[in-house]
Amino acid sequence: MLGFPNQMRSFDEEAGTFRFSGYDGVMEVHFVLEAPALEQIDGLDRTPETDYLAAFDRRRTQIETAAGRAYKKHRKNLIFLSIADF
Repeated sequence: MLGFPNQMRSFDEEAGTFRFSGYDGVMEVHFVLEAPALEQIDGLDRTPETDYLAAFDRRRTQIETAAGRAYKKHRKNLIFLSIADF
């Protein structure tokens, strides 16, 4: 079963993506979330002042749920998430 015990996440401004991890038993699963997806689910406008990490934290449960669904479908150790996954 996929879990998210590690609350670490990072935002790559140049790539416009977030990275975070989950664990299926002892196997680490890496997730990459596109910033436009977070902008849509949180109602953010992309500006230099946008606090993406705070928005990620506000939507963490929703993001982890989408990540779990995507992992269940694909069972890979690297999963990309877009707005279609929500």
